[in-house]
Amino acid sequence: MSFLGFFKSAPPRPLIKDEALVARKYRYWRLRIFYSMYIGYALYYFTRKSYPVVMALLSTELGFTEAQLGIVGSTLYLSYGVSKFFSGVMSDRSNPKYFMSFGLILTGIFNILFGMSSSILVFLIFWGFNCWFQCWVCTPLAKLLMHSYA
Repeated sequence: MSFLGFFKSAPPRPLIKDEALVARKYRYWRLRIFYSMYIGYALYYFTRKSYPVVMALLSTELGFTEAQLGIVGSTLYLSYGVSKFFSGVMSDRSNPKYFMSFGLILTGIFNILFGMSSSILVFLIFWGFNCWFQCWVCTPLAKLLMHSYA
């Protein structure tokens, strides 16, 4: 299996004819999917809101100006906005649980790398990649909600 094959959507399952079984399975899975989405989105927020927490320390400890810190902070919106377009297209053709999980792992890695660096350029690059993969939660959640509750 190729790396991109890992993200492919699962093949459709056979239709269940028994209405009672369908209702029971939907009730069972809807709740679990909702909790998984809620927890996953909360974890994404932990990685998204880490920069404002350390901005004051970056200024005092590393001597960055407010303008430099603002440029790094602006990277979130630029990177997130561009990623939303591309991740939407990719997410529609992928398995949402793998897509979302892989994005969460990558945002965690880039947050750790961000914390280990001290150059403003490296901060900009790592924060940009972190924010790029932040968007990998939005579109899979929409797909999961549509398939689970439509």
